[in-house]
Amino acid sequence: MTLKKIAPIILYLFVTGSALSEEIADLVTETIPVKDSFIDSRIIKFPATVETYDKKQIEESINAATPAQTLKYLPSIQVRERSIGDPNGIIASRTIGAISSAQSMLYMDGILLSNLLGNSYSYPPRWGMVSPEEIQNISMMYGPFSSIYAGNSLGGVINIQTRMPERFESHSSIQGFHQNFKLYGTDQTSVGNHETVSFGNKINDLSFWFGVDRLENRGQPLDFSVVNRSTTTASGQTPITGAYEDISEKGANRVVFGATNITDSTQTNIKFKVAYDLFNQTKLNYTIGLWDLESKTDVQSYIKDSSGNPIYYGDVNFNGKKYAVGAMNPAKGEALHIMQALDFKSDTKGFYDWQLTLSNYNYSKDLSNSADLATAGQVDPYKQTTVGKLTDQNGTGWTIFDARATLRPKDQTIDIGYHIDGYQLRTTTNSTSDWTINQKGSLLTASNGNTQTQAIYLQDKWQFSPLWSLTLGAREEYWQANAGSNYNGSNSPNLINYSDKSDTKFSPKLSLNFEPVPAWGFRAAFGKAYRFPTVTELYQQLSSGTTAIQNNPNLKPEEIFSAELTAERRFLNGLLRASFFNEHKYDALISQTTAVSSNCPSAGGATQCTYIQNVDHIRTYGAEFSTQWENIFISGLDLNANATFTDGKVLQDTLAPAYIGKNAPRLPKQLYKAVATYHVDNNLTLSLAGRYSGRQYINLDNSDINPETYKAASQFLFVDAKANYKFKDRWTASLGVDNIFNDQAYVSHPYPQRTGYAQIKFDY
Repeated sequence: MTLKKIAPIILYLFVTGSALSEEIADLVTETIPVKDSFIDSRIIKFPATVETYDKKQIEESINAATPAQTLKYLPSIQVRERSIGDPNGIIASRTIGAISSAQSMLYMDGILLSNLLGNSYSYPPRWGMVSPEEIQNISMMYGPFSSIYAGNSLGGVINIQTRMPERFESHSSIQGFHQNFKLYGTDQTSVGNHETVSFGNKINDLSFWFGVDRLENRGQPLDFSVVNRSTTTASGQTPITGAYEDISEKGANRVVFGATNITDSTQTNIKFKVAYDLFNQTKLNYTIGLWDLESKTDVQSYIKDSSGNPIYYGDVNFNGKKYAVGAMNPAKGEALHIMQALDFKSDTKGFYDWQLTLSNYNYSKDLSNSADLATAGQVDPYKQTTVGKLTDQNGTGWTIFDARATLRPKDQTIDIGYHIDGYQLRTTTNSTSDWTINQKGSLLTASNGNTQTQAIYLQDKWQFSPLWSLTLGAREEYWQANAGSNYNGSNSPNLINYSDKSDTKFSPKLSLNFEPVPAWGFRAAFGKAYRFPTVTELYQQLSSGTTAIQNNPNLKPEEIFSAELTAERRFLNGLLRASFFNEHKYDALISQTTAVSSNCPSAGGATQCTYIQNVDHIRTYGAEFSTQWENIFISGLDLNANATFTDGKVLQDTLAPAYIGKNAPRLPKQLYKAVATYHVDNNLTLSLAGRYSGRQYINLDNSDINPETYKAASQFLFVDAKANYKFKDRWTASLGVDNIFNDQAYVSHPYPQRTGYAQIKFDY
């Protein structure tokens, strides 16, 4: 029996008797009261399930160079971070897959970091605006059960809380990581580094914090040049050697010609936060963050001609058969994104409080350059200057304003609020005579458009008896899209202007909580939500590598009905929770990738096409179990474990009836996680963790029948370890390894192989 097969059994044993207790950070404003001597209640406070990881747990048990990695042991959560610092780290949860970026919401101190410009791998949360060193805690509320949040919360709401100093403090850290990666013809060693420095102070009523976070890393190849085995006899094509043969995700024989998407990146986050305590428990907060990116994306050709020259594109002769090798285009990118937020609020904890929040996120600079070997011909892009393409997203971004009042009459907490957001898409792609410099030639494509959503909401939590509480919520939303247009220099007509569109939707919420005794809690929750199409789903056309992205201006909003039943048993040093969830999604917005066709045409020589469609009905249900214990078995040993079982099916698909009964894409059947942390003494902690993900499908038609290969989503078992040692006053060293047993796994792209971490931190 293999390690992968016994992994569910091992981790399930952890699930039935382990976990760790820490206070849950409130997603709104207050903290959870301790009831009797039992561990804190997770039922009475929230309208849905909430899980939290705090700073202490992160430092003791997680090898984290990015904020995305700090979520890795939360129940049901996976982040598609394909390498350390991957800019495309999408959050997946109970009912949403790993490229559904607009179906969950990530906040930092009440500032939205989710990039709701799109719903794909290209629009991840803006992780670069947070440093792992500044995180106080991370809370996840599962499902669309709070009317305070938009329908994008259907996959859950994550709130990162950072800290502000109470006195002078300073922190610095140096971290290094190392990965050996072997696959096909690639055998590379990647060494990265991560440095942070921060300081802050509180002087009378004024507090401030300044931090710099720099991350440099070279990732493993994320894509490969592959072609299904040919039956066409070669005639005059260049004979080549060095290709590899294997079996594709669809069970077909294929040939691998090279590795692509090998990215060296340097990311720098600079952030300044200031807060001023005013009169009557009011506070004014201002935050500005700058994210700077410099990246270079390499390719590695495995194939050579008879003279030993590498080949990156064109028709070739391999084993006497003709193959059309797709262009292996190197690329480079640079970006400067600026985030600002102003928050003005009262915090009296009395009858009445209020909060006003204004935030803006701006693509001040966002350039992506790539070689265009399909135009340049069969040349070596590293020895010859070639033509290319330059994509510019300057001016893209969003602005959000929220106003909320909280009333606390006897036995009630009432939230009343208004929300408005505006998203702007500004994308152009130009030809360039030299892809290595930012010099624009003729305009190839341009996509523009705006969306805006206004909402009013009401949420009333009523403690109508000592044992029972009822939360009722309602959200009314008015959505509109306008000024949508597309220009394509290769098509006729060249310019298409789309009609404006609008919609109004109403979403009710209900949650009933019951705590018959301090040790037990029960909750039933129901929520309806709408997820409106994003501006890029409606309007953006472009070419990304070998894939053309096709827009659809006629998309309908997703309509979601979610329900959850939860039971919680609390002990003096631990907690057990079981949650059963059910979601029905109508007009689900699903992204599909197919060969180019008349319905999804090529944009500049692409061989694949990604498009979005409304799938009539997808049903997802499952169960989630979580347990936490402190000082279990022996003093100093904390355990934390969880398991999720999910079944998602397509129940109706008018556009593709053959998909009915298929598994919903990118939802693993099982997820198991377990973390054990042993506090040897006040200076030394040791942690061992495991993560197992079960079978899932990439394609809506479930055609990826071979999961353990590139372009499929494989099962995996990652075992991680970490040791922290405080070797001197204010100094801490840590060593860690992720994926100790070097499990080769895929999320369409290959995951990292065994990776080692070393860090030294100074805290004053």
